[in-house]
Amino acid sequence: MPLWFFPALLGLFAIISLGAGLWLLLHMRDVVRMVSGRHEGELVPGPGRRRAPTSAVWLALAIFNTGWIACALIWVFVIGGDANAVTDAST
Repeated sequence: MPLWFFPALLGLFAIISLGAGLWLLLHMRDVVRMVSGRHEGELVPGPGRRRAPTSAVWLALAIFNTGWIACALIWVFVIGGDANAVTDAST
C-alpha cells in the first residue's frame, strides 16, 4: 500500500462521521423524539413537526458511530506500528 493510504482512509472516515454528526445536529428534534420517554425530567422534543423518519435517525447514528470507531481503529493500527509491514514508503 502506498504511504498516503492510511491518512486518506482516516480522512474519509472522519468526513463521513462529520457529515452524519452534522445531520444529527440539524435534526436534533427528531433524535430527541426517538429517545424521549414519558418520565418527569427527561428530554422533551420542541414544538414543530417531524422532519425525518426514525429509520433515518438510526441510520445516521449508525454511520456516525461507525465513522469515529473506524478512525480510532485506524489510528491504533498506525500508531502501534502494525501498518509498517503493509506500507511501502518507496511509492
